[in-house]
Amino acid sequence: MPLSMCRIGSTVVVKNLSVDEALAKRLYSMGLIKGAFLKVISTEHQGPMTIELLGSQLALGYEIASQIQVVTAKYH
Repeated sequence: MPLSMCRIGSTVVVKNLSVDEALAKRLYSMGLIKGAFLKVISTEHQGPMTIELLGSQLALGYEIASQIQVVTAKYH
């Protein structure tokens, strides 16, 4: 499912990034890579989303969040 569909409080694991190379490099530099655990802090309907990643909070636009495929984390 796309990250943009996740609810506040969800902890998920990144499965795939369907973004262009430049954006993939930018996200990678922040630690947002395949296998990373994310927690959804806040979200707006088709608006920005705040996630927690590696102890930091990041804001992602709706378009970017919709291009990140995730699955629910089983343990974390």
